[in-house]
Amino acid sequence: MRGLFVVVAVLAAAGSARAQSSATQSTSTTVKIVQAITLTKNSDLAFGTVVKPSSGANTVTISNASDTPALTGPGDGALASSTSSRAAFTVGGEGGSAFSITVPAAVTMTRSGGAQTLAVTLTPSATSGTLSGSIGSAGSASFTVGGAFTANAGTTSGSYSGAFNAVVAYN
Repeated sequence: MRGLFVVVAVLAAAGSARAQSSATQSTSTTVKIVQAITLTKNSDLAFGTVVKPSSGANTVTISNASDTPALTGPGDGALASSTSSRAAFTVGGEGGSAFSITVPAAVTMTRSGGAQTLAVTLTPSATSGTLSGSIGSAGSASFTVGGAFTANAGTTSGSYSGAFNAVVAYN
């Protein structure tokens, strides 16, 4: 009888192991739908007209906080009266959403009709932001980009231009 009890116990244990050979767990699915992020350029980075120094060097700066250029350094250059501006942008999208701003550290301007270049260091007013408003409504934010370059007596006269990309993305 004892042998029959052992066989029944072994079969019962094997049956209970098969009863737990699978398990089920429910899970949820979620999604957040937002408006597309947009970027609008309001103004270009424009340094205006600069009189190059006849000796020494000057750095010309447009800060990301002001459209007024500044001239620094030991050179005898000058700022001529002309229109200048920092680059300005408006970001649009889903209200209350955080976003990142990417601007290159520098851009090269090339002289029209020539190969001469000026290296411009770029300074954004921010590297991230949050759109105004709340989810379910449109929001906006703005940022600016300033820059600086150096001119000396050897800088070739002429009109210089370049371009850079500003990129915004939701976080």
